[in-house]
Amino acid sequence: MEKVEKKKGSGIYIKDLSLKVLALIIAILVWLILSITEYPTINKTITNIPVSFSMDGTSAEEKGLQALGYKEISVDVEIKGMNYEIGSYSANDLTASVNVSNVTKEGTYSLDIDVRSTHSSDRVDVLSVTPSTVEVTFVHIDNSEFEVVPSAPNVKAEQGKTLKEMTVSPSVVNVQGSSAELRKISKVEARYTEDATLSEAATLSTDQIIFYDENNQELDSSKFKVLDAEKFDITFDVYKKKTVNFTVDFTDCPPGFDTSSIPYKLSESQIGIITPNLEDVSVQTLSLGSISLKRIQDGEEFTFDVNGKIASGEVNQSGIDTVTVSFDFATNNYMSKNFIIPASSIKITNAPANTKVVIDTKQLPSVTMFGPESSISDLDLDSLTAVVDLSDIATTGSIAHSVTIYSNSYDDIWCIGDQVVQLEISEKTSDSSSNADSE
Repeated sequence: MEKVEKKKGSGIYIKDLSLKVLALIIAILVWLILSITEYPTINKTITNIPVSFSMDGTSAEEKGLQALGYKEISVDVEIKGMNYEIGSYSANDLTASVNVSNVTKEGTYSLDIDVRSTHSSDRVDVLSVTPSTVEVTFVHIDNSEFEVVPSAPNVKAEQGKTLKEMTVSPSVVNVQGSSAELRKISKVEARYTEDATLSEAATLSTDQIIFYDENNQELDSSKFKVLDAEKFDITFDVYKKKTVNFTVDFTDCPPGFDTSSIPYKLSESQIGIITPNLEDVSVQTLSLGSISLKRIQDGEEFTFDVNGKIASGEVNQSGIDTVTVSFDFATNNYMSKNFIIPASSIKITNAPANTKVVIDTKQLPSVTMFGPESSISDLDLDSLTAVVDLSDIATTGSIAHSVTIYSNSYDDIWCIGDQVVQLEISEKTSDSSSNADSE
């Protein structure tokens, strides 16, 4: 009969495992006994516990208050308790919250931070909380609309150009804050702070918004919230700088008259303007308007509006709105001389066809010629020409018509004022024609 050998290895393994489990249980029991008897309580510090903030169900919420500018914080907490309960505590085993139970009206409060264990059965004493309080402002929140003004202190135009104006979009924003703080706002500014040099129109974006009071002092932006905009687009209009030189025109000048001889002066000979046409010339000559030679005499001045002369869209940057034209008649000793011109010395030109023209006026009794003494001192009746040009007349009848009076000998003198004669224009009869032919 064969003998069967017993396998001893598995029995030894089971016996060892049982001993190990028994040893672990004994160790835990020893630790519990020591924790309870030798080290029953301990102090422990736990850091970076997040602080929660809630107004749900509080008097502050019932009264319509809101916390202004509160920022999340964390605290360090020292606790005391049974070693076997708090020995393994971490930040997840504690909760920290702001105590708002005493907040009943607007104001700034220093509120306690309450800390509790998340395990209701554990006996935990809070020895210290760092920081132990937090300052929170409670207000009644309101909304108000404000216009936005753009600002870009570091944006400029390239040489020869200028920034005319800036516009911002949106141009109006809805701002939330306490009623008291909203009343302090006098200006809302969207500011672009980066450097830029522009050669043409451009739009740049910014998210920086600044609030100012009536004294242009910056307000604490953390007290306000812009509800309907996260960024602002600032548009820049680039204009070209241009110099405008002024001149004037002269009308009612006789044949051959030298207008450059008129000694006129301008109160402003030029101004600086800006134009949206970036391809325009840098220097321009512009006529302010016309002056009738008949109206120019010693002491006369003529004033012209400047802004009405520059092109549409251009902007006068000089601050000069009018220019006055005056005359220097003293330097060359200008003087006047009076004449009586009989009807026989008056010529009729460009009369309508088949008409007869008779001058009813016997003479021009007061004709004043004006010019430099060197020219007018020798002026006499024989050197004057009086002409009635009927090129603008196409009818017959009795009419009054202007007379142009000038000198063929001098190109720097003129007649002051209007001279008019009465004419009788009639159709030629056959007898008149026959007599005219026979003559």
